[in-house]
Amino acid sequence: MNTLGKALEDMKVVEPLRAFVLGRVVQGSRVALFGGEGGLAQALTSAGCSVWAGGASELEALQRFAPTHVVLTGNSQQEGLEYLASAILAVFPAVEVLLGFANAGAASALLATLLEGVPGRTGPSEVGFRRSLSTCGLRVVHREAHSLDARTGTLAPATEKALRQLLSELEPGAGDDVVLYALRRAPVAAVAPARTPDLLSVVLWCGPGQRHQLDEAVLSLTCQRYRPFEILLVEPEEAGADAEEAVRTLERYRRIEDFPFQHVRGPPGELMDKAVHQARGQYLAFFEASGLVYPGHFENLVQALRGSEAAWAVSRAFLRVSRTVPAHEDYVETKIPFPLGDHLELAQLRQHPWLLNALLIDRSRIANVSLHVPDPTQGQAATLPWRLMALFEPVFLNGLATCEQRVPEGTPLALEESVGPLGILRSIDALEQMVSRARTAGQSAKDLRHRALDELDARLRKGAPWLHGMLRRTASRLLK
Repeated sequence: MNTLGKALEDMKVVEPLRAFVLGRVVQGSRVALFGGEGGLAQALTSAGCSVWAGGASELEALQRFAPTHVVLTGNSQQEGLEYLASAILAVFPAVEVLLGFANAGAASALLATLLEGVPGRTGPSEVGFRRSLSTCGLRVVHREAHSLDARTGTLAPATEKALRQLLSELEPGAGDDVVLYALRRAPVAAVAPARTPDLLSVVLWCGPGQRHQLDEAVLSLTCQRYRPFEILLVEPEEAGADAEEAVRTLERYRRIEDFPFQHVRGPPGELMDKAVHQARGQYLAFFEASGLVYPGHFENLVQALRGSEAAWAVSRAFLRVSRTVPAHEDYVETKIPFPLGDHLELAQLRQHPWLLNALLIDRSRIANVSLHVPDPTQGQAATLPWRLMALFEPVFLNGLATCEQRVPEGTPLALEESVGPLGILRSIDALEQMVSRARTAGQSAKDLRHRALDELDARLRKGAPWLHGMLRRTASRLLK
């Protein structure tokens, strides 16, 4: 058996789980072990914990023990771990359930089966486990992961690394071979809502200094033509900002068209991710209170997706340049369309990070790709468009711009370093077309420079022959 297959065979969950449990308990904790792992019981006793070992059928004895922690070990490590944890928490709502398992959906296990003929790993995959957590009313308190340091013996290292990277982009947990969870009972509000077909969820960021622009942005969203839609207004806590005022703004425009909304408010950090988690729509869009959408914006994007096999679509947008006049309202000086051209290029994502607010995602076509978007901060751009571009060819609506965005002056937004190593999943034909367009654009710029120099040469020769002659003689001497 090759290196990776042998490593998978020798991999055990017991040792990582033991260290994980000992790190979660304190002296005096009352720990119930399901599965009876003897070494762990001894270690817990040495740590000053009371230990109970038994099975799920001994409920009465377990109730008398009154555990603070329940550990699922040994024979309990089978399919349906989340349902067993849910049943335990239904009886003991205050306990913390600790468990671990070998991830059947790990890249190592999949590559070992595909390339070495190793039988598929039995047991749960983290993808299926995570999907069931909300259904079972569970929330993750803490997660740890361990990865194998082993490679196949049948594939070039660089190629295997690229395959692992690709699988990790499709499923962020694919690089983890053993996963460990601490679970508690989730409040009703924390349970992820069911996905609603055809619903559009707009995650609307209203950051510091944007509250006065919120009214105009909500009006434009209300007047756009796509139905049904919901708004998730994301607003960081800020001194002097009235939370009820934002809610009143949303309520006021519901008189034009009734729509559901949520107000996601709290300390800045992970508010955008929280809003994405709570969004119920099949379609997902991001926007800011400083922008405007035209009536056909989302309607055109949805129609483009429905008429194609793409997972996301992008529209052309206007960059609205405003001039500030003291004691007067700002006025729009000009509107610059972006991106230009007939195709959406990778370079344009770096040039226009605000394209995040001009895209639409069909979440039914992206599997488990992470939709992480950081809360907008000064100088930091979201990497989501890059991660989507690496895996999915988008539909680009290259007609007239259908939304507007105000961009603050200052230094360009910087991208995270994690963008560079991203693998790209495209056909050779698509890559050749991208390279060809880049070469054509470069040649056009080169030709333009040459034409400009020729024009300057002609003007100097005609208008200032003495200067032209002097420059020519100087250039000849330098080039010898």
